[in-house]
Amino acid sequence: MKPDWQDLIVNSHLETVGAIRKLLDDKEYEEAREGLDELYEAMSKAERRALISQLRRLMLHILKWRYQPDKRTTSWVRSIVSARQEIRELQEDTPVLTNSYIEEIWHKAFAGAVEEAKAEMNLSRKDKFEPAELTWREVFEDEYLL
Repeated sequence: MKPDWQDLIVNSHLETVGAIRKLLDDKEYEEAREGLDELYEAMSKAERRALISQLRRLMLHILKWRYQPDKRTTSWVRSIVSARQEIRELQEDTPVLTNSYIEEIWHKAFAGAVEEAKAEMNLSRKDKFEPAELTWREVFEDEYLL
């Protein structure tokens, strides 16, 4: 019986690997290959989502740092440092998540960060908040200390 790869992957990567191993033991190579392809795609998407999430969080705190200097806190500093570390670790663990890939998703992450910043700064949709796009240096190199 053909496994429901989507259902397996959603529930457990470990169980998915177990199903693939069983298929390999049973010499069902084509079906095992399909399972591997599905698992690879799902894991790849998860890593990309994690990267954009961390990039958006990083940009959010830098925007707040820029536009709310009187409200700066050590938690913002920790969040900036933490997001940078998470991004570096994602890049180390998943080599396809290069700086070039970050540049490809930059505008999408920035747009999300602006929306989140508006919400966190309690700005309504009517409030005009159109910050200049952050630079690579601001996001990955500048130091943010109280």
